[in-house]
Amino acid sequence: MKHLFRYRELIKNLVLKDLKLKYRDSTLGFLWSLANPLLLILVYSFVFTRVLRVDIPSFPYFLLVGILPWNFFANSLTMSTGSVLDNSALIRKVWLPIEVFPIATVLFNLVQYLLALAVLLPVGLLVFQVSLTWAVLAFVPVLILHVAFTLGLCFLFSSATVFYRDIKHFTEIFLMLLFWLTPIVYDVRVLPESVRRTISMNPFSFFIAAYQDIFYRHGFPEVSGFLILFSLSFLSLALGYGVFSTFRSQLAEEV
Repeated sequence: MKHLFRYRELIKNLVLKDLKLKYRDSTLGFLWSLANPLLLILVYSFVFTRVLRVDIPSFPYFLLVGILPWNFFANSLTMSTGSVLDNSALIRKVWLPIEVFPIATVLFNLVQYLLALAVLLPVGLLVFQVSLTWAVLAFVPVLILHVAFTLGLCFLFSSATVFYRDIKHFTEIFLMLLFWLTPIVYDVRVLPESVRRTISMNPFSFFIAAYQDIFYRHGFPEVSGFLILFSLSFLSLALGYGVFSTFRSQLAEEV
């Protein structure tokens, strides 16, 4: 942590660099980050309300609440597979804690998530005439646990990809499967008990359920839910950083 604090300016500059590169020479700039969630919401809303006739009130808003945190998680995990490899030239030339690269990846996607949330959430509240309650105060602790959970997996995937390059392709397929096992386009509470048990085997489903409680159902997540989120985040961060630190010396040799 001492080394990471010393290199906080480097982490900040890495995040700013990624943000500048992403929108460089782009006329619409940050607005392109809104295109992906908006397109998904429009397509899924049409399919699930017009074709499949899903009976979920304010379904586009329900989708919005789940898709934004999912995009943060999925994009962070996908980018993490190249976070160490893509900076191999810098790692060979300068000594620095390699942890800064997966951390910068998560923070880069976190900034985009918060900006998209700041723009799209008020629009959703206005269009669907939804008002926020005091439950929104639970957003901060849920977000912190969400970031910790994501960071742990990014440590794990970024280090594993250095040794097994196929992890990058596996991650893309894994995330496609995980999306449909996460209650983003359907309400898990109306599913049969056997299916709900299957969904509960997906750790990320608990984070989506917490966001839905806060923004859609207007209630605080249950204490048991917070305990589950804390446990998942702690285990993810401990496992991911444990693996990363174990192979840290070998990472610089392999890249």
